[in-house]
Amino acid sequence: MRWFFDMTRDLSEPIPDVPLPDGIEVRPVTADQYRQVWKADSEAFKDHWGGFDDSDAHLKAWLESPDFDPSMWVIAWDGDEVAAGVTNGISPEENEALGLKRGWLHTVFTRRQWRKRGIANSLIARSLMIIRERGMDQGVLGVDADNPTGALGLYERNGFKVAERSTAWRKPL
Repeated sequence: MRWFFDMTRDLSEPIPDVPLPDGIEVRPVTADQYRQVWKADSEAFKDHWGGFDDSDAHLKAWLESPDFDPSMWVIAWDGDEVAAGVTNGISPEENEALGLKRGWLHTVFTRRQWRKRGIANSLIARSLMIIRERGMDQGVLGVDADNPTGALGLYERNGFKVAERSTAWRKPL
């Protein structure tokens, strides 16, 4: 039915400084804004295959995840609105088990009205810098190869390469 890729980016390679468009700024997220970021992420993925589970139970699991680290997030604001974001994290247990030093770009999202303005490109570059500053050697993310917003091309332009492929199958019952 679909191909999915895990992609990696070598952080020893140069990371470009990509400015944000006028009127958009990156600001830290406070605890009272977690739900706002969650809802913006959910909204951005509404038109994607498989959708996004925006239930309170999934939000609770996300907030309680051991990789939950808002200090690593890169969230773009247009006034009081979340325009786009990248929620980054590092899993020390995973890195130890795999013998790697990598940080995840868990979700990269841009809400519909802010797409095609270069915001995600800037946020990805900033995310890679943060992950490198935390001592990691690689950035990693997962993508639906048929993502309707062209995410695969965006990631490839940012130096990510396919490391693993997986498929989703559908069998009528």
